Amino acid sequence: MGNLYYDIEVFKFDSFVVFMDEDGNKKLFHDKNNFHGLADYIKGHTLVSYNGYHYDDHILDLMLKGSHQSVIKEMNDAIIRGVKQKTKYHINSLDTAQQIDVAMPSLKKIEANMGKMILESSVPFDIDRPLTGEEYRESVKYCTYDVEMTKAIYKMRINSYFKPKESLVEMVGQGQRWQTTTLSANALLEGMKLTKWSQIRLNGDDFSDLSMLDLVPSEVRDMWLNSKDDKGKVTIHEFDNDIEFGFGGLHSVHKTEKVFENVVLLDVQSMYPNIILLINALGKATDKYRNILAERIAVKKTDVVKSNALKLVLNSVYGLLKNQYSDLHNPKAALSVCIYGQIALYELGKRLSKVGTIVQLNTDGVAFIAHGDYKGIWEQWEEDFNLKLEEDSFSKFWQRDVNNYIGVTKDGKIKCKGGDTSRYAYDSFFRNNSARILDIALVDKVVYGKSIIDTLTENLDKPELYMYILQAGSTYLGTYDEQGKKYQKINRIFPTRKKGGVRLYKKRTDDGLVSFPDSPEKMYVWNDDVSKLEKFDRIVDLNHYVQVIEKRLEKWL
Repeated sequence: MGNLYYDIEVFKFDSFVVFMDEDGNKKLFHDKNNFHGLADYIKGHTLVSYNGYHYDDHILDLMLKGSHQSVIKEMNDAIIRGVKQKTKYHINSLDTAQQIDVAMPSLKKIEANMGKMILESSVPFDIDRPLTGEEYRESVKYCTYDVEMTKAIYKMRINSYFKPKESLVEMVGQGQRWQTTTLSANALLEGMKLTKWSQIRLNGDDFSDLSMLDLVPSEVRDMWLNSKDDKGKVTIHEFDNDIEFGFGGLHSVHKTEKVFENVVLLDVQSMYPNIILLINALGKATDKYRNILAERIAVKKTDVVKSNALKLVLNSVYGLLKNQYSDLHNPKAALSVCIYGQIALYELGKRLSKVGTIVQLNTDGVAFIAHGDYKGIWEQWEEDFNLKLEEDSFSKFWQRDVNNYIGVTKDGKIKCKGGDTSRYAYDSFFRNNSARILDIALVDKVVYGKSIIDTLTENLDKPELYMYILQAGSTYLGTYDEQGKKYQKINRIFPTRKKGGVRLYKKRTDDGLVSFPDSPEKMYVWNDDVSKLEKFDRIVDLNHYVQVIEKRLEKWL
């Protein structure tokens, strides 16, 4: 019967739930009539919330049971205190917050990142009396707005997450509330129990053959074999690169140069999945994994949803090998995959250095400038390590460090990676979308030589590019200005020279004030929708952005 999007608000003497269907029709249920008709209304629907698996679904369970308001409030407070709950009522639901990002943003943070209204209701949740009629209407209004945003987030994630997840659920036969990582483990194991390794393995089923370790310096080998907690790193200096070995991906960067032309990038195709197969890291489940990899290749162009679901399985396994809570947990197998990959990539870089300049090594790829024929090296390496390479190229390449680079392809497309540039082409609604104009202006300056001030002035009709989203963490008392005025948990600000500008701080438990990182001296606070901002060019102080960008450029050029 389709989806119903919903959100719940709970006060001491009042609680209610707002629903919205696919056509935008809204329905309100409240405690005053004991949520009459709620069960019939949701029957046959999939309920969609934001953070519902941790909060809303549990409260809805009580509402469906007709629980007293005091019981609902008690559970509300317990959840907020961090007490885990178990939903006993079978609710067919989806949570739009599930696996959205490691930062686990609140709904309000996403709304802020999208430039939407983030004004909070003036009605405090700890109010110690029943709500007045006006307070009730205001609370319902803000709750309804959050339902609308929940629906918008679901639509944004439907193809990237929810459809592939649905396909995984069909493969496993259960687990709609499970995360895709849990579904992936179940899809592979099918009830099997795997044996954990007691040591690393680099050659099929042969634990005794560790000859690959001879390809790296002895100090690297010793680190891998003797570490008690899979932590640490060893840096060596070779082919004009600082090369860092550790317990993740191999990384290196050229020691002196930052700007390169005609760069070739050789990437290992599906490196971790293929190494997992090569060393039989999944034991009895390896054949199943191999079949999933083959099936994904077969349906990649004909069934995008199925392909993405299978990709989730393939890409989840390496992390699950390291996850102590997963049925796939096998830390020595995970370390073996990591070591095999680092040795293979190091050896590729070493061989290519004889016919070119190594720009960087980065987990599953080598960037270099060819001074001679490298096809023979490419083919021999593939034969030696049973892995396949694919080629890309850049006419121009800039790197601040191994994790921050800008590349321009032969056809003029720009590829960016890193904190300074990653939002050049796309918004980052689910993580951090503050001052995206900084990324845009920096890349335009580096690639095209465009003046910073030109980029800043040309985009003034898009104020969302200039906004900063400020949020004090849970260890702080909240956000305050220098006069002691308290602000919302999340605030949107712009640097300004405008009279009446303030500066916001995080307040510590000892009442000390702490500046937000890179925040301007004077701020214009705007928590309404940015589309409602008028005369933005008279509000914003562009000098702030110029200073930040020029400081960042020092590390690039």
